[in-house]
Amino acid sequence: MKQPGREISLLFDLFVVNQRVRRLLSAALADVPLRADEYAVYSLLFEQGPLTATEMARRMGMPLTTVLDYLRAMDDRRHLRREPHPRDGRAQQLSLTIAGVTEHRRTNRAWELMRVRLEQSLSVPTKDVRRALQALDDAVVTALARLEADAEGTG
Repeated sequence: MKQPGREISLLFDLFVVNQRVRRLLSAALADVPLRADEYAVYSLLFEQGPLTATEMARRMGMPLTTVLDYLRAMDDRRHLRREPHPRDGRAQQLSLTIAGVTEHRRTNRAWELMRVRLEQSLSVPTKDVRRALQALDDAVVTALARLEADAEGTG
């Protein structure tokens, strides 16, 4: 059965899904220490750290200034370890402290419960959804690069 509004555009669909995902994340993580956006930043360091702020910005598709805001908050909580980068004297290797890992784990319990419920509700295999999302992300990166090049007059 077609639902009203589902034929507007792909970008509209993404807008609606984003709104619903934000509500789901907010409700699922209401009683845990980290917000969903913070948990994502902590998770990147937990899974792939140590990383530099620039590497984090690139992997999350965020402006560096936004990543630096998250890092400042993590520093204030004493959840961030900074060490000199072995090959770049200007950069720092960032990772979670023991307190940061503890906070990540506390939030992870609620996150995993929500993730499992969401994945069980999918009408297609999770791997297919992830593949489609990754293809969409690749297309967004390409479209954004073209848009930025056009704005600079180089495209």
